[in-house]
Amino acid sequence: MPAAKKTVTTTIQKAYPSYTHMALFELVDRGNLKFIVSQNVDGLHRRSGIPPHCLAELHGNTNLEVCIECGKEYMRDTRVRTAQHVNEHKTGRKCDNSACNGDLKDTIINFGENLNENILELGMQ
Repeated sequence: MPAAKKTVTTTIQKAYPSYTHMALFELVDRGNLKFIVSQNVDGLHRRSGIPPHCLAELHGNTNLEVCIECGKEYMRDTRVRTAQHVNEHKTGRKCDNSACNGDLKDTIINFGENLNENILELGMQ
């Protein structure tokens, strides 16, 4: 009887980019791959080094929050979602741009919410 296969599990925050993520990064870095469209929310594409302008994260990123006023992005080492209800997105933090000081929100798209039109358009292009 063959030995049982061991299953390894981890949380999104402890996950790290795989060889596939790193291969995609290398293809982008060499200019062989222009753009990636992802439905993953784990942030591993960005953590692999793929530049944000080469990536459409259709369903958001658990580590990314954005200013509601000026659009400045904040990539964090931890999960940014703090909401208690599905349609709440404000994280309780403020933009550090002194001219703005706007509320920050997570970028996660929940069931029943529309995809971000700008990100969707980038992916379509």
